[in-house]
Amino acid sequence: MKKILLASACLLALTACSMPKQTKHESKPNQSQSQSKPKKEEKVKTKTFAYNMPNGYNNKIVAYYQKDRIRAFDFMATKPTQEDEQSKSPEEIINIYQEELKAGDIYDKFSKLDGVTLEVKVSEDKKTVAQVAHFDLSKAKEKQVMAALGETTKDNLFKKLKEKPEDFFDFLLSQGFTEE
Repeated sequence: MKKILLASACLLALTACSMPKQTKHESKPNQSQSQSKPKKEEKVKTKTFAYNMPNGYNNKIVAYYQKDRIRAFDFMATKPTQEDEQSKSPEEIINIYQEELKAGDIYDKFSKLDGVTLEVKVSEDKKTVAQVAHFDLSKAKEKQVMAALGETTKDNLFKKLKEKPEDFFDFLLSQGFTEE
């Protein structure tokens, strides 16, 4: 799983992310806004793009965006769990894959970066597990993330993320991702 996550992260960096399908979710506007000055803020929407690989492996990118700007994205590398793991509790499965994640290079490179969080999620039926990297673009430092990805070109992931969301989505589709 570590190798797949690393390869996926590298692929993501080199191809500047490719994703398909869109699912729109809306979140509530900030309640901390001043009542004397009501300001209508556009709700955050999401689109999910997937890239299926052999043997049940799958990479997904979930983009969180408002108007003409991507605010954050999740990169998920999913794979099927082993049959013997499916009899365990979700917490036990998470612990197994969390240890696997921590043992890899990806965890060391990304766990200490600003705006980047790593976690493991298990499906309700316990048949798949996902290692998720969440990138909050308001906090992530471009140079740090690009160095962790091993990306050195100026035409990188962050450049694509700074484009209009529709352009970024089209790019992902052109890279073989499908929209969910």
